[in-house]
Amino acid sequence: MRIRLVSTLKGGEKLAEPVITEEKETLISKGTILKPEYLDLISFLGIDTVCIEDPYESEEKPHHIIDREKREEYISEVRKILGKHIYRGKESLERIKPLADEIVEDILSADENIVIDMEERNGNLYEHTVEVTLLAVMVARKIGLERESLRQVALGCLLHDLGLRYITVPYINYEIEKSSAAEAFEYRKHTILAYSALEEEKWLDELPKRMVLLHHERKDGSGFPLKQKTREIECKILQVCDALDCAMCGMECKRSRIQQILEYLVEASDILYERSVTKVIQRLVARYPVGTKVRLTTGETGIVIAQSDNSIRPVIRILDEENNLTKAVYELNKNKKINILQIEE
Repeated sequence: MRIRLVSTLKGGEKLAEPVITEEKETLISKGTILKPEYLDLISFLGIDTVCIEDPYESEEKPHHIIDREKREEYISEVRKILGKHIYRGKESLERIKPLADEIVEDILSADENIVIDMEERNGNLYEHTVEVTLLAVMVARKIGLERESLRQVALGCLLHDLGLRYITVPYINYEIEKSSAAEAFEYRKHTILAYSALEEEKWLDELPKRMVLLHHERKDGSGFPLKQKTREIECKILQVCDALDCAMCGMECKRSRIQQILEYLVEASDILYERSVTKVIQRLVARYPVGTKVRLTTGETGIVIAQSDNSIRPVIRILDEENNLTKAVYELNKNKKINILQIEE
């Protein structure tokens, strides 16, 4: 199953999940073959993404920092901790500490040279929190930060969007820059609200609190809420990882393709973001995630089925003229004569 932007579909795809309206009514049932007129209707109703079946899923081997089951456990735990904090007043956030420690241990035991697949998905606060934390701790490790710094990064990341629980304006797949002045002002308060909520948490060091406050600041001072040029590398790591994952899943902005996001981060290096961090991201995150359909310089079309240790040279299984899998496999990191020409929708 893959989540796809409706704008990238051509018709003929099979729905893996039903299309649901904002009123929770089923618009199109699971298993339906999408026709062009269905896509027009879905777009007209403002639905940006749908889940479609991936016919090549059995051949694909995506790379993740940790396994899916462990990731889901982390998401569930973050949901419980932040939920209790909001709805039960003084319920302690200190349960975040052992969770941060566990994540650090997971990252330290992971393959440092892995190239990871960032999968398309819809925005969810708790999933976003965990994804940013895993990515940021891995980046911090690759930069060479010590274990205690990794722990501080994990704590700051796990709490960085706490303030979104205090605001009422929309932020999922929503372009804040195009919202009203009142909505934009309310949204931008979430960093200050979270920092204020954490001020009395004596168990938490000042650095993670600053990470929470400053995660939307930018290197040139154009961010918010203080328009401050951040000094701490831990804050800079969170700023990049948060921006990447927000664009990936549509948190606080419209969703983008990973290729566009990586290009944006390169262009914004030394202007908005710390170059040493974006360089690590370019090596860590696959430019062509598993499941991406590509055209090669040989004229052939194929599906990315796995990653190599080079983020721009994956393993590709060739398709025939009917888009069926063939036995031909190219490992681009070993075959330097073949390159990816373009992505095929």
